[in-house]
Amino acid sequence: MHPMFQLDLPNDGHAVAIAQAASLAAADRLGLAAEKRARLELAVEEVVLNAVDHAYPAGEHGVIRVSAASEGAVFSLRIQDWGLPYDPAETGPFSIEDPNLAGLGLHLAWHSCDEAMFRNLGRDGKLFDLRFRLPPRPVPVEAPAAEPSAAKRQALPRLEIRPFAPSDANGVARCAWLAYGFTKPDEHLYNPAELARLNEERRLVSYVAAGPEGTIYGHGCLDPSVNALVPEFSDLVIAPVARANPTLLVQMLEFAARDARERGYLGVVANAVTAHTISQRGALRFRGVPTGAHLASVSPDWELAGAAEGTAGRQSEITIYMPGRPGPARILFSPQRHQDMLESIYTALGEPVTFAPPPPSRPLPAEPTQLSIESGLLSWGHILIELRSYGQDVLGSIAGFLRRFCMNGVASVLLQLPLADPATAMLAGRFEELGFSFSGVFPNAGREGRDILIYQYLNNVAPDTASERVAPACRPLYDYVLGERRRVDTEVYGVTSIGAARDAA
Repeated sequence: MHPMFQLDLPNDGHAVAIAQAASLAAADRLGLAAEKRARLELAVEEVVLNAVDHAYPAGEHGVIRVSAASEGAVFSLRIQDWGLPYDPAETGPFSIEDPNLAGLGLHLAWHSCDEAMFRNLGRDGKLFDLRFRLPPRPVPVEAPAAEPSAAKRQALPRLEIRPFAPSDANGVARCAWLAYGFTKPDEHLYNPAELARLNEERRLVSYVAAGPEGTIYGHGCLDPSVNALVPEFSDLVIAPVARANPTLLVQMLEFAARDARERGYLGVVANAVTAHTISQRGALRFRGVPTGAHLASVSPDWELAGAAEGTAGRQSEITIYMPGRPGPARILFSPQRHQDMLESIYTALGEPVTFAPPPPSRPLPAEPTQLSIESGLLSWGHILIELRSYGQDVLGSIAGFLRRFCMNGVASVLLQLPLADPATAMLAGRFEELGFSFSGVFPNAGREGRDILIYQYLNNVAPDTASERVAPACRPLYDYVLGERRRVDTEVYGVTSIGAARDAA
């Protein structure tokens, strides 16, 4: 392939003429016949104009990339944007009987080319590839920039909360883009085919807030892929235009919680950001109990709507467990330092657990420690180490993994310890000597319904506590986790970089 030119144009009407001029200049250098030259001019006009009018929301400044290359005997013209996800198939085939003539422009462009292709590239946007059978000849082209224009936004209609349908996938991708651009690390939200596949395989159970015309204004889902008994309410996105609706989040949570009960789950967890208290308060309305705080879990690269003005530091997440029905009666072994906090959490949840007295010291099994490393959160900067069973090499094994993860730039490491094993109570202090601190608990976790004590290691990152907002009901646990982080930092490193937290607005 021989590149001929590449133009990055603003999403303005002037982009059409610039793209046409560059494309025709390239075609003339290649000796394109007059008949095909006219078809090229029409195809470029329709596809670029479609991108100008529809790729980005009204008033949003964006880029339309027009590039050309010769590939053997083919002249390839590519038009790419990073705007709202789109699938031409969702508009259906063009029909002359349609009074609005919807899809006429792309229909003309498609039939003007010898070959045309559309590709959804996920985070890399979407691309139209218009091809003409031509002899190759490279040519560089430059063009001036143009000023963008503004347009009006639509009013919000009455919304319906309902289960996800495959035809909603493109709308969910657009909604995610409107809410976060391409900064949210949940790749499947931007890939309509992948989101539809995950729902078809029941690895996700999605819900949408839809307008009467089918536009998607919100999405959330139950994710049972990791915790089969207590799925996470996850992938929540609400389009900016719908955030003025004060009850939309609560309605979506209520729909998901009701569905979770009908499916027989023991409960639902939600990880609520500390950039604002909206999601915290929403989960608390459903008898939610704070069970953990993941400090500095959200990168400043993620565009959090509702965050304090000028926020540039890392935000945290608070895990809130919304109980459905209790698990079986069981005995747990808690580190003495954290037993009061754990007892208060389990009491609030109504879980039938008994905390055993401190176990006597005993040797660990000679068998090697069994660890499970979960890297699914690596796009967020996190690694999860689940300790399945203890062995005499446990401290060395975890320290070795920890060192490797830190050298690879992982922001935080979560360590999950089984509360049903007496060794967890015995060795908690040793894990803190490695730099781990108390982060919370997850009852009925995993596929076996185990109770997990969660520790966290921060690798040269800290939460921006000055900008975080924490709901009053979440404050006791959050302050405890923050205090334990400071204590471990001071005892292990002699200093802490975590400042004082602020109250919720």
